[in-house]
Amino acid sequence: MLKNILSVDVEEFFHAEYVKQSHSGQVNFRTPDNLQLILRLFKDYDVKATFFVVGEIAEKFPWILSDITEGGHEVAFHSWSHLSLRTINNKFFKEEISKFKKLCPSCIGYRAPSFSLNNNTRWALKILLENGFHYDSSVFPTFTPLYGMVQAPIWPYIPSAEDISKETHNISGIREFPLAVYEFFGLKLPIAGGFWLRFWDINLLKKGIKKLNAKGIPAVLYVHTWELDPPVTRVQLSPIKNFVTYHNLSDTKNRLLSIMDLFPFTTFKSYLEENNISVVAS
Repeated sequence: MLKNILSVDVEEFFHAEYVKQSHSGQVNFRTPDNLQLILRLFKDYDVKATFFVVGEIAEKFPWILSDITEGGHEVAFHSWSHLSLRTINNKFFKEEISKFKKLCPSCIGYRAPSFSLNNNTRWALKILLENGFHYDSSVFPTFTPLYGMVQAPIWPYIPSAEDISKETHNISGIREFPLAVYEFFGLKLPIAGGFWLRFWDINLLKKGIKKLNAKGIPAVLYVHTWELDPPVTRVQLSPIKNFVTYHNLSDTKNRLLSIMDLFPFTTFKSYLEENNISVVAS
């Protein structure tokens, strides 16, 4: 049976895109608490996942990396302080990677904050490949106000160096795992997780995953640690940003469990290994 890929973005509430634009108060790290709840939840459901960890959290609480791996999960890289690729340069990105690799030398996967990988920031893929990364999961093949590359494939592929929304058959390159979308009458509806997990009817999400699986495509899903953490801080946001950030948070856990009940999941690393997919550095 085809396995899908479950991922957890290990970040704090104040890292969220809309929150960090408005929040300047005291920061409160909750990862040591909410991560343990998630690890116990996955253990109960016998689910393995990839945890994309923000570096400054791993530096502050280094034991969380061993907690993740000891649970049979995978640790991957989610930037150092959750700065969008649009706001940094090559040198800064290399320094971020170097710091994280000292904490987790075996890391082979990356996800850009706010899915900020696009043709303007595609330089990051070359740097990842040069630093021993095997895959990326930052392309959302749809359009949203914050991110998206609607022309990108919906299946795992090797991006072209000239246009990462295009697939190349050159075996030298990093593997891209796009986030799950539901193709519906010519539209690509985002169903991968985050706000979309909380927004859509749960049956639409399940239908989208089944449609991807019927085509032999693993659905790549994600959830943020703070979305599974009941005492999330409330900050003053515009009505739209408030809706995106807080809508249906109380039901995130139940929705995720409903999906885990129905579909098998694995990590990115295990998916690559089980399908004999290797990455050849150029």
